[in-house]
Amino acid sequence: MVHRIVVGAAGFIGRPLAAYLAAQPGRLLLVDSEPAGAPAGTVRGWHAVDCRSERFKQLVDEFVDGAERVELFHAAGRVPHLARIATNDVDDFRTAIEDNLVTTYAVLRTVAEAAAAHRVPGAMLVLGSVGGTRAHRYKAGYDAAKAAAESLTRSFALEYGPRRISTRAIAIGPISGSSTTSGLGSPLSHRRMPAPSHGGPVRVAAEGSFASATR
Repeated sequence: MVHRIVVGAAGFIGRPLAAYLAAQPGRLLLVDSEPAGAPAGTVRGWHAVDCRSERFKQLVDEFVDGAERVELFHAAGRVPHLARIATNDVDDFRTAIEDNLVTTYAVLRTVAEAAAAHRVPGAMLVLGSVGGTRAHRYKAGYDAAKAAAESLTRSFALEYGPRRISTRAIAIGPISGSSTTSGLGSPLSHRRMPAPSHGGPVRVAAEGSFASATR
């Protein structure tokens, strides 16, 4: 049986993804540090927990045990408020790195180590951002974190690939209703992908990326 983990399950992308995966065969573990309640349509395996905590490690270890395959969708992260990041505040920069890079590392390491320990093959998918390859005014910390997260996935792919655990990053582009801005810092109002839905970018990410990981 496939065991799937969604980190950031209460977020903009994570919520519709969790609802979509809840309708699929297999077990589901939903995690978010924000106690916002379970996403609509999902009633199984919901936990409000910090993914850098020992409790998260325990949850993942117990969840992976007995699985035939484990799949992680890491959709956690936080876009800094433009009014704050526009200042030269080092603490805001550090927060952006912590929320979007350190957290990603902690999640990937926890899931990969649990899968390797239980000898379970799997696939880990990180929600990236166009900020990883393109500069945006007022988002230095966020863009730097997303670029580093892409590099991080390559490191994990090299380290855990021999253990039958693949690691990928995907950037699905600007989305309607999100806080994505242009390179000059102004809100984008055109040429966006539709808001996440079961049949939109979320399904493409969930099915296409994991399917390719099995080949």
